[in-house]
Amino acid sequence: MKLSCNGCRILRKGCSENCIIRSCLEWINSPESQANATLFLAKFYGRTGFLSLITAAPQHLRPVVFRSLLYEACGRLVNPTYGSLGLFWTGEWAQCEAAVEAVLTGSKINNLTFSPSKTSETLASNRSFSTFDMQKETNVEAINATEFKRVHETKLELELLSLPINIWQ
Repeated sequence: MKLSCNGCRILRKGCSENCIIRSCLEWINSPESQANATLFLAKFYGRTGFLSLITAAPQHLRPVVFRSLLYEACGRLVNPTYGSLGLFWTGEWAQCEAAVEAVLTGSKINNLTFSPSKTSETLASNRSFSTFDMQKETNVEAINATEFKRVHETKLELELLSLPINIWQ
């Protein structure tokens, strides 16, 4: 009889020789940490969602996907708006790593502090695009300058369209 891996054991799921979780847990040393990480991800993404995310990845990438999901989930707990990418971009990656260590040891993540104003200012200053509301602004010159004009338009048709028409005559 083959023993279940720590991930399947904590999820109370049957483990087979081609288990999708077993290969994902090889980078974590302690059995308790393996169980903590699996349970945390199952609670964060939902058991079915977590297993389907792992299953969707190719076999050789599943450990990387597991680790990525763990870092993103921890990043979302520390910084709900921008997640782990926001923590990395603003130079607060140590908080994400501390959150992952807290998950692996089974302790709480609540004692981490996060400054949302710093992240918002940093991300806003690095933005290289502008936004505007498409419903409120119409640019007539841009509409007329498009390449999608009717092919059969002639100069005479365009002149007729620009003439003012008085319907009361």
